[in-house]
Amino acid sequence: MESTNSNSSPYELLYKAALLIPISHYLYAVSFIFVIFLNNFLEIHFFQDLLHGFRGDSISLTYNSCSEIYEGVASKCQTLHGRYLVTPWLSSPHIQTAFLNFFGRPPVFSYKRQIFLTPDGGTIALDWLMSSAVTGGASHTNNVPLKDDTTPIVVVVPGLTSDSHSAYIKHIVFKIAKSGWNVVVSNHRGLGGISITSDCFYNAGWTDDLRRVVDHLHQEYPQATLFAVGTSIGANVLVKYLGEDGDNTYFAGAVAICSPWDLLIGDRFITRKLVQRLYDRVLTIGLQGYAKLHQTMYSRLADWEGIQKSRRVRDFDNYATCLTGPFETVDTYYRRSSSSTFVGNVSVPLLCISALDDPVCTREAIPWDECRANKNIVFAATRHGGHLAFFEGITANRLWWVKAVDEFLSVLYTSPYMHRRKKVQNPIQHSALETSIDQGPYVTITEEGMVSAVGNEPTSPIVNESDNQVTAETETRKIVVNTHECDREDETKADPICETSEPCKQEIPSNHDAKLLDISAPLKRCIQQLSRRSKTSMWLLAYIAVMTTWPMLGPAIFLLFKRKLKSVLPSACLKK
Repeated sequence: MESTNSNSSPYELLYKAALLIPISHYLYAVSFIFVIFLNNFLEIHFFQDLLHGFRGDSISLTYNSCSEIYEGVASKCQTLHGRYLVTPWLSSPHIQTAFLNFFGRPPVFSYKRQIFLTPDGGTIALDWLMSSAVTGGASHTNNVPLKDDTTPIVVVVPGLTSDSHSAYIKHIVFKIAKSGWNVVVSNHRGLGGISITSDCFYNAGWTDDLRRVVDHLHQEYPQATLFAVGTSIGANVLVKYLGEDGDNTYFAGAVAICSPWDLLIGDRFITRKLVQRLYDRVLTIGLQGYAKLHQTMYSRLADWEGIQKSRRVRDFDNYATCLTGPFETVDTYYRRSSSSTFVGNVSVPLLCISALDDPVCTREAIPWDECRANKNIVFAATRHGGHLAFFEGITANRLWWVKAVDEFLSVLYTSPYMHRRKKVQNPIQHSALETSIDQGPYVTITEEGMVSAVGNEPTSPIVNESDNQVTAETETRKIVVNTHECDREDETKADPICETSEPCKQEIPSNHDAKLLDISAPLKRCIQQLSRRSKTSMWLLAYIAVMTTWPMLGPAIFLLFKRKLKSVLPSACLKK
């Protein structure tokens, strides 16, 4: 008996012992491990909310300490100063995001469509929902605003591959229309059932379409106040547009929901974990479906085979967006299209809302410092919410951010802090990738002959349209007249030939020649004055030029011509 037990393998003994354990216990263990895995994989926070008594979390607000937008608008919004509690059975950013896309529970209504044609031949679908269609008031015959209608209009910019029929878009459109405002959804090119009619496609940084739609709306309804709401990629486009145009926009206020901010950081983030890779794959499938709708155009302008075999969003951008953009590389496209570099130039009251657990747009890309430095921006961050979801209530029939947007715009509309467009002469849209070589410093020469370096100090582009022409003519006249008066006066003092009663007759140059003359004349006078000086000044000037241009060559020349320099240069220079 003892020999039999001694010959048994330890693994055989463990196997026999495992058979003695009931199968139900194994099922309990597997279930427990599976729950822990799902809790970590899906980032479920139900038990955390349970321990806190389902009180929710307060909203974190980031703003400038001197911000009038916060003091006069955001501070009066109860939603932003309350608490957000996720729907208990949706206590996961991934479950919320998936539930929004597959279900969403959007309100039921119908749009009135308008077709807007761009100068390049593109087609944009503008889907309207009038307040009268929701509140049951007096309706318009065409179900669109009248020319002299003063009802505010909110322009909604959807996210990537989304259109006016997306669940979250319907939530915000219905809520604002129910509050008494008119809403129009500006669908991206090729979306909303519209074909692409030009060689131009939309992308994450394409702001021209939004700019033309806004100008069109202001021209058609000049009495209506315009607001904007951007979601996801639409928020990136909106913030980038606001930064590009600055004061030169008709929007009185705006809201950006779940913006990706920095596309390059987002590209790195979305491939970091397995769950993020799933989102990357889902987004890629959506982009491929969009491309398939317009296969004829993509086959001609892009790499259709590459689009079909794309496994990531980056692959699609490489084979499609970079070729239709065009952009040199994918990283170049991401850098130029990121709205984070335009935040500092936003001149419109802007509310930004993001969830810190957003599984698509990472918190790492949020430009906290830039938003805090801009007095026009208030940033609201929630601990939970997912991507564009923010479900609340036991039945998950409403979105928290929709209520926050509606309240913010309502308070802003009744405040004196709405943005008013200012006249801008020749607005220049600078690229966010301009190098420091193009930005100075430069060399300026004063009338006294002094040479100094100056940077490109920003000047206010806002001018009075009525005074613009007079100011330009005055500056031109001043350049021409003052240059000739100074030159004539200096020549009279230096050259005795000019000391005659007959004035010097000079041909008045053009504006361009006058500017060149204004720059070169003081330099010529400086050189002439130096040439009249003793040889000491000339040797000193040459020594300084050599030392500043070729630092290593200066000491060598000093050693070779030390004796001669001692008799020419000042003692202070020799000591150094």
